[in-house]
Amino acid sequence: MPLTTIDVVYPSDYGVIALRGDTPPLSWESSLLPTSITRSPDGDRHRFELDIPEGELIEWKPIRDDALWSCERNYTMLAGESLTVSPYFHHATGLLKTNEPVLYSPELGFDIHFRVFLPPSYEEHHTKRYPVLYAQDGQALFAASPDPGDPHSWRMDEALNELYEYGVIEEIIVVAVTTKERRIEMLSPTADRTYGGGRADDFLRFIGETLKPHVDRTWRTRPERESTAIIGASMGGLFAFYGAWTRSDLFGRAACMSASFWWDDRRMLHLVQQFCPATRPWLYIDSGAALSQFEQDANVRDGFQHTQAVCKALHSACYDPGVNLVSLAYAGFQHDASAWAARLAIPLQLLFPRHG
Repeated sequence: MPLTTIDVVYPSDYGVIALRGDTPPLSWESSLLPTSITRSPDGDRHRFELDIPEGELIEWKPIRDDALWSCERNYTMLAGESLTVSPYFHHATGLLKTNEPVLYSPELGFDIHFRVFLPPSYEEHHTKRYPVLYAQDGQALFAASPDPGDPHSWRMDEALNELYEYGVIEEIIVVAVTTKERRIEMLSPTADRTYGGGRADDFLRFIGETLKPHVDRTWRTRPERESTAIIGASMGGLFAFYGAWTRSDLFGRAACMSASFWWDDRRMLHLVQQFCPATRPWLYIDSGAALSQFEQDANVRDGFQHTQAVCKALHSACYDPGVNLVSLAYAGFQHDASAWAARLAIPLQLLFPRHG
């Protein structure tokens, strides 16, 4: 009979880790201590080896010092399986830093504000490093601090906290870059004949040469491209695509929601047709879609046809749908923050799936 193996990674200096559960030798009334404890760079590994009959479904949860339950929901697994978890006991939700750091951008010639949302375990797992998501339009990302000019926000903090509770996403650091001022200028790769703009290359250099080095020095990040992603919606989605396409050495993954692919006579479509990055970033691309084919309102149409054209070009050029490209359409979803908030949990899970 194969043993059921559970590894709980947690710093021993915070307290004694044990398990409780519903299947002997586990019990909800008394704690089971680990079979062994091994030191590791990511935190002490508390191993539990359980002799449980095959076919049993086990529900269990870590407890610290026989008093403090971990914040996630109960875990379930089949007897004979192995699972590694990194629980946290102090904070059930992520922490949005109250200060708003400012960095001068020599690339753009003005100050850039940003905010940082840390994962729940950040203060407990003091040696653990985290992937980073660079998010555009930071002024409208969090429910705790929506853009005063917008009655809605993406509510990214709420989406992440729910996904953390379910245990279906890897914990991440979010760097939310404020783009309220000079937004078109910063997020557009080229100048549009109607709206102008065209300084995305400078903004991209700011992220790569000024912001990211500062973030990697200040917080415990995993700085490699595979652990660095970018996300945006509308013009931010256009920038996220352009950033991942032209700086795939920097961003390994990108989520482009309702991207403004119509910009400058569909310039991104032509870019895809011109070349494919040597190292291809993983891409999530979506849009809303009007319920009626006769709809004329651009906000209701949400650029569906432009998005489809880019996705078809990606398929023809160098991408395999379902492998390194996920493209989705949302019928009836319009071009606004409430629509992005409603579906944000999907790209977040695809960008940072939980392993193990």
